[in-house]
Amino acid sequence: MGLALGATSATAAIVATAPAFVQIAPPPSVLLNQLESDTDLFAFNERQCFTLPFNLTTDNGFVPANTLISSHFLHGDPDTNLLLNGRVLFNGPILGVISSTALLNASDAPCGAAGTAYPTGIEPNRGLEPAQADAYAIIAGGFGIAAQMEVPPASFSDQIRVITRCCPGGCPGAPD
Repeated sequence: MGLALGATSATAAIVATAPAFVQIAPPPSVLLNQLESDTDLFAFNERQCFTLPFNLTTDNGFVPANTLISSHFLHGDPDTNLLLNGRVLFNGPILGVISSTALLNASDAPCGAAGTAYPTGIEPNRGLEPAQADAYAIIAGGFGIAAQMEVPPASFSDQIRVITRCCPGGCPGAPD
């Protein structure tokens, strides 16, 4: 499985994706039916290298206030039925993952990309659902995420937010 490369080490950005993830620029919208594909999952950088103004709750705890972070978004929204998986690598270590609808809604404002419309409070199943084959794992020594998204059309979309440390000048151990 090949990786598509695409960022510099000056920010905590996506540096590689592997099928089915495709890296894109922040889109105008990740609302339901606005960024659809039956073959691709999408990954894009959101806010980069900013100081977190408060503790940010993640799936497994929280990222403390005053941490220099970057945010990244993973998105799947099919026309039909979708079961895809792939990997995304970052040049900053992962500090937390947000995959529930409630936590995505709570983190849209502080972490979301400027100019991108998010389904805050309007899509009841935008996160990963335990009853489906949705899953993720931290890989690559903490610098990557492997994700699987199963999105039946009645399930709306699957979305994940990944919070990474921003290391001006580059993070030790980051992938090339």
